Parts: sequence; C-alpha cells; structure tokens
Amino acid sequence: MNEEARGALRHNMETIQKLSQFEGMCDVTFRTDRPPLMGVRISAQINSALMYGAGAARMLEEYKHVRTKGGDTFNVEDVWVIVPLPDGEPTDASLASVDLADGNAEVAPGVSMRQMAREIYRCTNDVDAERMLRRVLAA
Repeated sequence: MNEEARGALRHNMETIQKLSQFEGMCDVTFRTDRPPLMGVRISAQINSALMYGAGAARMLEEYKHVRTKGGDTFNVEDVWVIVPLPDGEPTDASLASVDLADGNAEVAPGVSMRQMAREIYRCTNDVDAERMLRRVLAA
C-alpha cells in the first residue's frame, strides 16, 4: 500500500471512529462495484472497542467489519469516500435550496465538486449527478 492509500485509509478510519462516537449519519461510497450506503448511521462498535481498551489486533478486526445501525457491514479498506451528514438525512426542500455554484469549485487539481460527486456516487445520468451534488453540498 502506497503512502497516499495509507493516508486515505487513516482518514477514513478516523472519520468512522468519530461517527461511531455519536452514531453519526453519513453516506459511504466504495472503491468496488458495491452501491453506496446512503444515509446510514455508524454503530457505536468502534467507539466501544476503543473505550474498553481493545488492542491493535482487535481494532483491525473491528475496522474490517464496520456495522451500521441498519445492519449493513463493510470493510474500511473498501471505502472510497465518507460523506458525513451532521444534520441528518437532507430533506427534499433542503436539497432544492442548495446553491449549485459551489459545484464548480475544484476539490483536486482539475476535478470539480460536481465531477467528484458524479464519480463517487457512480451516477449514470445528469439528473442523478445533480441530486448527488446537491447532497454533498448540503452536507
């Protein structure tokens, strides 16, 4: 695993740990063909393991089987992007009121927020791409 991949993995692990503290809501997208998990709450399992002094080997196992409150599980190594939803699931009204101008901002050299949303949510048409851009911007 190269340094960039290790940095991304570390970031995702930290994000999951923070979300686990409060069973925070998020979208989770994957590097594989797995569809995104939308509006899920990360269970308290990671936080509990840390609070009770789980060692490194146990924590690695926990991160291989991250659970959501709805019962889905995933391996943090498969995660591409986590989009925290601190205000919960966006409503249709909040999505409709999002200013799309920020969608043109670059999040990486040559990559706009709009393009990133299209790619991470694997949108197949412009309607879905705009809906996912609104979702990211609302977050």
